Amino acid sequence: MKRTFLPHATGSKCIVHFLRMRRTLLLLCVACSALPARAGLWEAICTVESNGNPLAVGDGGRAAGIAQIWAITVKDVNRIAGTNYTLNDRFDPEKSRQMFNLYVNHYGKGKSDGVKARIWNGGPNAMRATGQKKINLDRYFAKIQKHLKNEQK
Repeated sequence: MKRTFLPHATGSKCIVHFLRMRRTLLLLCVACSALPARAGLWEAICTVESNGNPLAVGDGGRAAGIAQIWAITVKDVNRIAGTNYTLNDRFDPEKSRQMFNLYVNHYGKGKSDGVKARIWNGGPNAMRATGQKKINLDRYFAKIQKHLKNEQK
């Protein structure tokens, strides 16, 4: 590609060039601001699990709420933290968030979002998974990763 250099414009021509560049930059800024903001791990989990629906029920009725929490997870959170969450608390987004944080911070304390997401989806032993289960957990995190602010594994 051949480069063409324009001689420096003076006076009114310089102002016209400046205004064109300013307009282009302004249009780029507007286009970028229209892009969806990337989310943190909790928001990404909620988007992938239920598309943000706190009343969602999935996995044949076994998972419920915005983060698709299973009964065994509620029981485990209560054991870990000495809390008394109920199955109905899965439909409360704030209580779901609390359970999520207690669970992933217990089993994935100090770990990356990738490890925490895999633990959320595959349980406490998710990082020891092999074969098809490992493939499924990696696919799950790939979905989560599309929504994260800081892409990290």
